[in-house]
Amino acid sequence: MPRFGKTSESRLASCHSDLQRIFNKVIQYTDCSIFCGHRGEEAQNQAYEKGLSQLFFPNSKHNSYPSQAVDAGPYFVELKNTDWSDKVAFGVFAGQVKQIALELYEKGEITHLLRWGGDWDGDGRNLDETFNDLPHFELIKP
Repeated sequence: MPRFGKTSESRLASCHSDLQRIFNKVIQYTDCSIFCGHRGEEAQNQAYEKGLSQLFFPNSKHNSYPSQAVDAGPYFVELKNTDWSDKVAFGVFAGQVKQIALELYEKGEITHLLRWGGDWDGDGRNLDETFNDLPHFELIKP
């Protein structure tokens, strides 16, 4: 069974308890890595400058503590890494994450649902988005 490494555990620990519950369930089924949880001012503004975010500090959901957002993606054992060019893998992963979040929400185990950075408007389509942030998941109120 997959499990988080120490770095992923530490990053996830900086996130809202709902995100922790979701991703601790995800890792039971799918090997994945947590790339970012909470981001301070310097890290957020660097992410903006690199084009990885569209928001300056303190406007990202990553900037609250605990973080209302997490960046995560599939981990491939044979690559010993994430395949950043595999957009389909990120889409499949996002579907798994969102399904687990929905199940936890329906059971009353979490109080939020998720928005995925590959489908900001939640219409099930990725190609209508102007900014794709495939590893990004953020909490939303239903």
